[in-house]
Amino acid sequence: MTTEHIEHDGFTGGRKSSKGADTLFLLITLLFCGTAVPCHAFDITFRPTATVSGPSVTLADIADLDNQSVLANALAKQTVATSPAAGQKNVLDTNSIVHKLTKTIATPSEVKWHGAGTVTVERQGITVTPHSVQEVIETYIAKHATSLPGAKYTFTSKDPPLPFLVPIGDLQWEVIPSTPGIIGSNRFSLIGRIDNQVVKNFSVRGTLEVLAPVAIAMSNLRRDDIVAKTQIHMEPKDISTLKDPCLQASQVIGKKMLKAVKAGSVIDLASIELPPMVKKGAPVKILCQKNGIELTATGIAKTDGKQDQIIKVKNTSSDKEIFGRVTAPGLVEVQI
Repeated sequence: MTTEHIEHDGFTGGRKSSKGADTLFLLITLLFCGTAVPCHAFDITFRPTATVSGPSVTLADIADLDNQSVLANALAKQTVATSPAAGQKNVLDTNSIVHKLTKTIATPSEVKWHGAGTVTVERQGITVTPHSVQEVIETYIAKHATSLPGAKYTFTSKDPPLPFLVPIGDLQWEVIPSTPGIIGSNRFSLIGRIDNQVVKNFSVRGTLEVLAPVAIAMSNLRRDDIVAKTQIHMEPKDISTLKDPCLQASQVIGKKMLKAVKAGSVIDLASIELPPMVKKGAPVKILCQKNGIELTATGIAKTDGKQDQIIKVKNTSSDKEIFGRVTAPGLVEVQI
């Protein structure tokens, strides 16, 4: 096919657009009917291939215009097709494009159409690699894993995604761990967005290792033993597989053992007797909540109470005894 394959002559300014045509028709009408300025002939030549980055294809993306007039600039900005997906190609028929443009726009006869009969349009994209996905997950973990600032988090994916393309733009990732708080997660879901539009949604499975110092028994500990400082040491362990380990020496030293623990074993919170948050005979603050309204009173604890334990307290104002749940040191909440 020669460069003169497409030849559309006889498109005159007298052609009328359909009702609701865009403002470009008005511009062309003013240029060629409302002024005495002549229009110099110019050519529009379609290229056989074109590369785009945005969501739509304009005439300037697929054709060369040898004129810098107002008309030429307006035509160049006209959308002629929707872009293919990132990394994909579409073949556009130039005769159909010319027909569409000349049907809706009063194109003067001085404009000549030439070039290829079809244009193969390819859309550029951003390549997302398994390495970049790993970096997204690691960045999320580093930012949100604040409960254990001294811990070392390592995520090893079992099924990393194959490289894929997304459209060019400001790519933002939303990361959702399978377990709130991150520790214990075996999957991270990723949602990629460009201009608030979802362009990719997938999950990555793997193993999350969280190394942090935990209390280890240096000798056999029996039930009812009071733990001495010399009987434990802190050693890094993967706490993602442990249940309530003691992460500070102060949680163990001086506490009474509730069950026996062998030397070399991890000491968890269930193995030691935690001190009560509320002691018998101590003053407490009684908090009552109902319909969004909070009422407080002063009381006396009738028994010791640990975290979340239900205890009896005496309201010092009414002398009535009620039951409440220990929620903090010196604080008991009562449900009405």
